[in-house]
Amino acid sequence: MLIFVLKLVFSFIAVLLGFTVHEFAHAMTAYRLGDPTQKYEGRLTLNPFAHLDWIGALVLMASMVLTGGRCVVGWGKPVAICSEALKDPVIDGGIASFAGPFANITLAIMAGIPVKLGLFDGIMIMDRPLIADFLGIVASINIALFIFNMIPFPPLDGWKTLQIIVPRDMAYKMRDIETSWGSVPMYCMMGLVVFFGPFFIAPIYVKILEIVVGRIPFA
Repeated sequence: MLIFVLKLVFSFIAVLLGFTVHEFAHAMTAYRLGDPTQKYEGRLTLNPFAHLDWIGALVLMASMVLTGGRCVVGWGKPVAICSEALKDPVIDGGIASFAGPFANITLAIMAGIPVKLGLFDGIMIMDRPLIADFLGIVASINIALFIFNMIPFPPLDGWKTLQIIVPRDMAYKMRDIETSWGSVPMYCMMGLVVFFGPFFIAPIYVKILEIVVGRIPFA
């Protein structure tokens, strides 16, 4: 029971870290590319509560528990990017969007490599390598956030990132689809991810987890 509680506490802290670096990376990148909106909205901060969406956090925690960590979905408080303020709405907008998932996978690597190398395995607390367990959970959740957000489906970051490499006319059509459809496709897709993700997304997640961390946290 105590281990289960510790896992939930570690997971919630990891969620806060994951959402914070994700949304801060969006905000800072957009700001650097010419969009001042982030400064006025108070998003240029590493204060986790400036970026936390409680519903998104609860969905993430619930999906993690229900799927045993095989398929995790969730979201933070979205950063509003004003495309008109960017020099190139398509390229710069795509870069600002990719910055969030990139921050997640970077954090995952930073947390996971020490675990894979066994640097904290000898530090035992309550007969467990809790530091390694915590870092492993941070890595695993950020890997999940990276994969989920990079799905090329509106309005996720992968959809906007894809616009960087497709022909410009197609990119503008993709932007129109995102504007007209709103967030409805994402909610529908999230349902599909929860039900079918363990079959299609889980293998990708497990492979990246194996490369970055080397083991499942608390296993």
